Amino acid sequence: MKRSKTTDLIICFDESGKQSSDPIQLMGALCVPSSIYYHSDFNPLHQLNQEYEFHWTEYGGYSKTRIGIEKLFDLALPLAPYTQMNFINYSKSALELQAGVFSDIYDSKQTIASDTIYTKLPERICYGLLRGYGEHNQVQAKILVEDATEYRSKDLANRMQHALNIHSLYRGESFIINEFDYRAKGEEVGVEMVDLLLGMVGLILNNPINPGRKRKAKITLTLKLLKCNKLQPFLKNLRLFQLKNSNRLIEMNIEASVKLFIARNYGEFLSL
Repeated sequence: MKRSKTTDLIICFDESGKQSSDPIQLMGALCVPSSIYYHSDFNPLHQLNQEYEFHWTEYGGYSKTRIGIEKLFDLALPLAPYTQMNFINYSKSALELQAGVFSDIYDSKQTIASDTIYTKLPERICYGLLRGYGEHNQVQAKILVEDATEYRSKDLANRMQHALNIHSLYRGESFIINEFDYRAKGEEVGVEMVDLLLGMVGLILNNPINPGRKRKAKITLTLKLLKCNKLQPFLKNLRLFQLKNSNRLIEMNIEASVKLFIARNYGEFLSL
């Protein structure tokens, strides 16, 4: 690729609800041009990690964390129009059940199910963000993934970079993955954003009826961001898919789920 004709992209990837017992299991990625993501206007956004910790699973209403999350969405709002996101809602237990047909080949059906979750799904999510730019819009992408044993053990960095570049060549696409790297928790604000967005989308999809204290705090914060119209600009650029038992990706309507979520919590929504 000629450098003068190439646009650099950043793709930040994470997951939410990795346990089979979790009501909603999601993987997803956010894609944004590097020239915008690293622009000096967003320096305050990148510096938030130095003051706040962002982990949706742990959030239970603690005021400093809440303030940090609200600041993140305030500072990231001008970034929203330039983002694209792909999320996949899957079921680990359903995949393990289907993997039973491979019992004569693998020692454990969990092996192929785990490989599917931690290699094929990330590949599919990122490929969806890279395809379709056309021959006159060449891109180079750097993929950043939150560091996790599941990814390291499967050598995801090398395997996925190679697989995506093969896809690009074979399908005549115009992208190159020139870097794939892991980021420790709290190191990359883009990965932290994906963690929060996955958590909020999962909460909206689950739409719990009788939430406990911790989940109630998550509902209140999500409603507040919706009430202030700080979450919708990101959801507008989200494509959400569900991996059905037929092994087909079915696109879901996140806007409809948001309406149901607000409806269930309408009294609190009005009071915010």
